[in-house]
Amino acid sequence: MKIISVLNHKGGVGKTTFTGCVAQALALTGARVLAVDNDSQHNLSSLLNVGVRQPNILDVYRAPAGEAPKAFLSAVVKTELQNLHTVTSCGDLLDGAVGDVYHLKSAIDACGLERYYDFVLIDNAPGLDRLQALAVNASHEIYVPIELKQFAVDGLVEMERTLEARCPRGGRITQIIPNYYRNIRRHNTFLAALNKMFPGRVTATCIPVDSVFDEVVTEGKILFLHRLYSKGAACYIKAVHELFTVDEEGMWDSMLGKRGEHIRDRARERYYRQREGGGEDGQ
Repeated sequence: MKIISVLNHKGGVGKTTFTGCVAQALALTGARVLAVDNDSQHNLSSLLNVGVRQPNILDVYRAPAGEAPKAFLSAVVKTELQNLHTVTSCGDLLDGAVGDVYHLKSAIDACGLERYYDFVLIDNAPGLDRLQALAVNASHEIYVPIELKQFAVDGLVEMERTLEARCPRGGRITQIIPNYYRNIRRHNTFLAALNKMFPGRVTATCIPVDSVFDEVVTEGKILFLHRLYSKGAACYIKAVHELFTVDEEGMWDSMLGKRGEHIRDRARERYYRQREGGGEDGQ
């Protein structure tokens, strides 16, 4: 089982969309995935169409060390995808709730999650405070979605230094994912700079600017079931292939199969709703 924190100390770089889409893509291809929402804005919980639940990640942090594993397992809820579960967040999640910055790691280690999941993805709020330290210390690796802007590129160097100082036993930045990419000279210049500064850690796949991401979030839909033929979905499939060495052709076959099942299920539901409505009218 691999535990990955999706982290950037800057906001608005697409961390939550990245976490949710990657979690859904992995689940649709057969991997067992747990997505943990570690952000008081609880956008990941909303993106996965679960919302805030009780108990949630805050209850895990408030639980005494001996009760935290039970609290964590109690907070796990199913999503609409068979292989994807989540632990939701809430608006009261603040740094003040954190005592021991190894509390989450201890809870996860005691749960024996490797029996149930192949991947745990932790979505984090912007910043590098105690909440983020909890996630980093529990993780094997850190994935960093980043905008191709000067401040973002410069800030990544500072971010890595801060993490090494504050979380010496935590995960390290292994993958940097360029987000909101446009094939323009400015973006390609920053991309070249990133590759020079962090050789071997910048994905070849860039996530493009695509309105489809806002559409699926707003409409509560799953990118790979409702917009599989979009540019955004194709790029995420390539990114998951690159990040997790999943066979790309096999992913497409799996996605197409799941999409077909989804379309048939929705058509069946509509048919029975219409038939029941007609029966009521005929009475």
